Amino acid sequence: MNKISISTDEDIPPDFISSLPENAGIYAVGGAIRDAILGIPSRELDLLVTALPLDKLTKILRRWGVAEPVGKSFTVIKWYPRGKFRAIDVSIPTKRDKRVSSEGNPAMTVEEDLAGRDFTVNAIALDLRTDELIDPFGGREDISAKVLRAVSKNALSADPLRCLRAVYICARCGLYPDSATLRQIEASAPDLADIAPERIAEELKKIVLLPKPSTAFRLCRDWGLLPHFLPELTACEGVTQEGGWHAHDVFEHLMATIDSAPPRLAVRLAALFHDIGKPARRKYIPERDRAIFYGHQNLGERMARKALLRLMFSKELAERVAVLVRFHMFTQAQTDKGVRRFIRKVGVELLDDLFDLRFADIEAQGTDRDKRPDEEFRARIEKILSEKPPLSYKDLTVDGNDVMRLLNISAGPRVGEALEHLLQIVLDEPSKNDRETLLKIIESMKAEGA
Repeated sequence: MNKISISTDEDIPPDFISSLPENAGIYAVGGAIRDAILGIPSRELDLLVTALPLDKLTKILRRWGVAEPVGKSFTVIKWYPRGKFRAIDVSIPTKRDKRVSSEGNPAMTVEEDLAGRDFTVNAIALDLRTDELIDPFGGREDISAKVLRAVSKNALSADPLRCLRAVYICARCGLYPDSATLRQIEASAPDLADIAPERIAEELKKIVLLPKPSTAFRLCRDWGLLPHFLPELTACEGVTQEGGWHAHDVFEHLMATIDSAPPRLAVRLAALFHDIGKPARRKYIPERDRAIFYGHQNLGERMARKALLRLMFSKELAERVAVLVRFHMFTQAQTDKGVRRFIRKVGVELLDDLFDLRFADIEAQGTDRDKRPDEEFRARIEKILSEKPPLSYKDLTVDGNDVMRLLNISAGPRVGEALEHLLQIVLDEPSKNDRETLLKIIESMKAEGA
């Protein structure tokens, strides 16, 4: 066996390993070992512990922090060591086959556990007591050859989510599956439709945040995976955009946009979905050799929200992405009043994401479009924000209690309508946002029977 060293000091308490029973094996496994061999930073640390039942292992882990078993088929404990920066997945050996129920078997050897893993590059373990590298399936050799190879002929059918994991590994590590593994991926692709959507979402998050997500999505397309988890994206292939604004079809434009967007989840997802409504809204005008897509941003908003909720992303994230899609076609306001109304409509909290999406969209058009108008508009917004104008109900110098008292009404929709009326007034003329002026306006509303 060969030796390799990875640092666990930032993740594992210094006396934890020595506190385990002598007969218990403890190994770093999976992606952390693969990444160490490749010489790239790892986002994860997974541990495998042998010869300890799950309940005893959980008790030991809880001496050093918070430990909670997770998952139904695979036996994993999510461990949060005290004073450390990230959670660690700790597991006991199991067959790792989603088709059968498995509670894990601490009597299994590390080699038997590795035999149930997905790819040889992930079926490598580092003994944390001896620093010995355990590589029964030639994963290190496959890494050197830039090959992704399934551990067994049933590795993908055992858990079809591994198809997306293959995409992630290949895109991140520069590997490519051998012919037998690729056949497994293509054969298991339809079974993605039966995978719990939240599991797909976790893999999609990792893909979206890659340095170059387009590599992964093109693999999803080429291997026949897209129709089974993101059919909306498949529909964008080959949808041309005549007219001079875009150098690419819709699919390739989305790929270029997501690559150009900064690696924040909401912005990357918005980049992926921002033109998702174009295929259904495309209308070609032959005499002008131009394609138009009226209303695609509104349809795209609905499609993005629906797709993200289908994949069990949080409602908050789905809404944030949907709003970014809706407003990605914004036009620059010409007056200070218009700028304030734009800020109110979009929301201060979304401005940075919206402009990052806009600049990525422009970059991805491939037509050398001038960014300066948008940069100038962004600067105008910053100037307006520095003046701290009233932009929401909480910025008003009156509140709902004042409205109810002066209009003699109870809490309900009419209070909100009155506050919205006041806000619209001060958006146009911020100088009117003083308490005396607004109280008089409320009184006039009562006199007018508003």
